[in-house]
Amino acid sequence: MKTRHLKLMRLLNRQQLLTARELAEACGVSLRTIQRDLLELEANGYPIYSERGPAGGYRVLPNRLLPPLALREQEAITLFLMLDWVGQIPDLPFGALRGNLAEWYLHELPGDLAAKLDRLKGRVRFARPDTPASPLTRDVLHLMEAEVQGEITYQTTNGLRTIVIDPVGLTFDRNRWYLLAQTDRGLRQYRVDRMEQVTETTTPSKRMTFEEAEHLNEAGEQVTVRLELTPLGERLLEGILTLNAFRTWSVPVAELPFLGRQLFGLGREVKVLAPLRLREEIRHLATELLAQYED
Repeated sequence: MKTRHLKLMRLLNRQQLLTARELAEACGVSLRTIQRDLLELEANGYPIYSERGPAGGYRVLPNRLLPPLALREQEAITLFLMLDWVGQIPDLPFGALRGNLAEWYLHELPGDLAAKLDRLKGRVRFARPDTPASPLTRDVLHLMEAEVQGEITYQTTNGLRTIVIDPVGLTFDRNRWYLLAQTDRGLRQYRVDRMEQVTETTTPSKRMTFEEAEHLNEAGEQVTVRLELTPLGERLLEGILTLNAFRTWSVPVAELPFLGRQLFGLGREVKVLAPLRLREEIRHLATELLAQYED
């Protein structure tokens, strides 16, 4: 496929109505050349829709079936293996699509390459994700698509809670689906398999991305927090800090008193290793609690 055709397809995929002259200028060719390119793409199955008249132009049809990608053989093999692995992830937000995508892709490839992949897929194996049922991933994705805030009914260790969230994004990490969201307590992470219900509100979302959330979390003076967790402590911490393999977090200094109270409530399941200021905060809370029970 010509490089110009690929650029033309990218322009049309923006779902904007573009005139032939605008497309010609963007591609640096004549009007006649771009019209010929559009006819070639249509002949090859690319779903171009044209509107006539002074306000007309070209766009691609919604819910379109895209033509095959132009891939080298090794790229095609890599993509198939990745699709095959994705097909094993339970409760992918796009539903039943995940189970068929690799096979659909395989059947669109040239016969010799399809036969090679068919033999190869029985000799390459990814660890099957041990993921609990998380059927509400779809509802969470729809919440982000609607660009509104929501309410989740969440199973905590103290029972069900209703929490107002502004969703940031879904993460598949350590074989679990997580939702990162803004709440009245700041950025929090929730396991989707512990959600009982997801409800839309009419409040517009701030449409924050993961990158913007990271920048927000890093704003102001930071301190490094290191924790030692029991298995139960790891579960309890999920609604407080975003879990990571290093058990280390960068936290705004201003949040340390609030974080101390939250960690204190987790008891022996979480031990603060650093910073000293946070350890002292928890010692102070423990001393105050003991003082209430002195005769």
